[in-house]
Amino acid sequence: MRKSRAIGMVIFGIGCLSAQAGEVGVLFDKEIGKSQVVAAGVAGIPAAKYDAVSPTGVGFRLGYSVLDLKVAEFGLALTYHPKVEGDLVASGYAPLGKYGNEYIAFGVQADWKFLVNLHAGIDMRSEKMTMTQGATKDSTTVTRPWVKAGVGFSVPTPVVSPFVRLEVAVPLTKEDKTTTPEEFRKAMAPAVQVSLYGGIRF
Repeated sequence: MRKSRAIGMVIFGIGCLSAQAGEVGVLFDKEIGKSQVVAAGVAGIPAAKYDAVSPTGVGFRLGYSVLDLKVAEFGLALTYHPKVEGDLVASGYAPLGKYGNEYIAFGVQADWKFLVNLHAGIDMRSEKMTMTQGATKDSTTVTRPWVKAGVGFSVPTPVVSPFVRLEVAVPLTKEDKTTTPEEFRKAMAPAVQVSLYGGIRF
């Protein structure tokens, strides 16, 4: 995944936004992984129990409204999340390196604008999972569907509407095999993402 391509997609998305039809926001999030056990015989990875990797990071999202019913709004979303990393820690060892994840996501979403705003959506994420050990760096790219839900508040104004919400996202697929280095990288991928998301609607 090249960052230049991701930035280009974001710029293209900004150009698609029209007045009263879009949103721009920033995600402040924590990605929560899952601990894994590696048996002997996996090349380059010591046999041990590995702690979950749960880094914090920042992502950027653009939204475009397809249908606005005033109390409910349905649209599309494009999210880019630069790489975040955490220590790869195994029981009985010093940190063995870094595990990282970055993604681009395209999805559909719905917002119900009551006194408290409700949000739901589904994304297809192209995720690049990296593992760095000394001078060795390996990566795996997968595409997974994620579902997300959130609750928040907005402040309607004549021009733009600032908003903020708490959002939780989980993948619909998860790898738990660790018999190869590639399977291990997939198994260590985020299993939950908790975000504080804020921005403005046009």
